[in-house]
Amino acid sequence: MTILKYAGLVALVALAACSPKKAEMPKPPQAMDDTFKACKWMEVRGETLAMDGYACGPDFGNVHLVADETLPGFALVEGGGPDAMTYRPVVRIFTKAKDAGIDAILPEIRKLSPGPATATCTLQPSPDPLDPDHPRKLFELAPTGAAKTAWDKNVQTGGDGTPPCGALGVSFAGDRAFEVLADDPTKVSYIDYGSEIQPFDAKSLRVMK
Repeated sequence: MTILKYAGLVALVALAACSPKKAEMPKPPQAMDDTFKACKWMEVRGETLAMDGYACGPDFGNVHLVADETLPGFALVEGGGPDAMTYRPVVRIFTKAKDAGIDAILPEIRKLSPGPATATCTLQPSPDPLDPDHPRKLFELAPTGAAKTAWDKNVQTGGDGTPPCGALGVSFAGDRAFEVLADDPTKVSYIDYGSEIQPFDAKSLRVMK
């Protein structure tokens, strides 16, 4: 081996030793992993956000998570072709001032979620659909006053199931929640958890620095 080649090899070894190791991707929650064993667990990145989820093959309806900067946020896409494909936004990001409370995004939410009582719906503390024993600080868009009384009665009796606060609010089916991002207090996430185990980990949602 020539001195020049030896020097080059030493330099490469030194560079490899100094380079930081790529962080291992966190493992999915066990219940999610059991449900989507046949799918690929991966990180999905947008321009400013990242979240971990599954990409599934034909046996699972080709369902996969995609970043959508028009929301901005993420959506689930399912189906095998343009004519048979379904698209469902599952994460949407709202922006507020750093020191502002979560209610600062209410005007924007109300515009996006028209319903019979949306004008008086507010963000109220919500249980954590993923981990009730270790809840995060979540909120749901829910009715107040007479609209709340009527909704509570409908929930108990199975009456009119029209969501009082629109598509982003409480409903008979599925869970939806709002949360201030831990790594960026200027951003509030809206998560549609659906009514079954979803192929994404909402707790992994993060802002890319």
